[in-house]
Amino acid sequence: MAGEGKRKLRQSVRILTGVITLVLLLAFSSVFYKQNHKFSYGEHLDDAVLTLSGQTVTLREFGYYIYEVEAYTQEQALKYNATDPLDYWNTHFSAGMDSQFISEIARDTAINTCIGDLVYADMAGREGRSLTEQEEQQIQKEAGDWIRGLSKEQKEVLGIEEDLVCEILKRKKLAKDFAYEYSGRADLTGYSGDVTELLSGGGDYFNDHLLSRYELKKNEKLIGQISFGRITVNRD
Repeated sequence: MAGEGKRKLRQSVRILTGVITLVLLLAFSSVFYKQNHKFSYGEHLDDAVLTLSGQTVTLREFGYYIYEVEAYTQEQALKYNATDPLDYWNTHFSAGMDSQFISEIARDTAINTCIGDLVYADMAGREGRSLTEQEEQQIQKEAGDWIRGLSKEQKEVLGIEEDLVCEILKRKKLAKDFAYEYSGRADLTGYSGDVTELLSGGGDYFNDHLLSRYELKKNEKLIGQISFGRITVNRD
């Protein structure tokens, strides 16, 4: 009986050792994979982030929205913890099914803002709206100022040029003006809450009555690899 007990003990030890070795190998493989497959932002600049009824927004173009959201959120992060702003970016808000990290909220804000601009600008175009020559000249100046406001590193990371920024700002201006006008005729019966939030990209009314008219495709794999809070700010 004693011999049988020792045999079973040795067998158990071998099995346990094998399991531990396998776990360690899997952990090492996971770390090695992540280190050698780290997302390279610059390699995906011309990949589609989203497509709205045939209109594609690449990561290069989406970089404008990333910068705007990161710049604003970073200001809040520095007020929260000036020595470690990532502490704020990694803060988690518990709200049931809507629980998110600040970095995730920032990501969704950028995406929804971009979609809102696309939808309202398209609606404006369908109604024959356009910018005046004076407005376009002003936007050209603003685009130049925006580019000059980037650091050398930020400009290299985003890979964005003044002409593209100008086109984005034109779209934003057209969308903003049309959205403001549209808010005066939108039938919000059955909806409650802030009108601006309801009509903005991601808002309930916007999703139900405006976005639903379009075919939206998101590159979820790419979006999931964009680490908000570490692209134009807090870079290692």
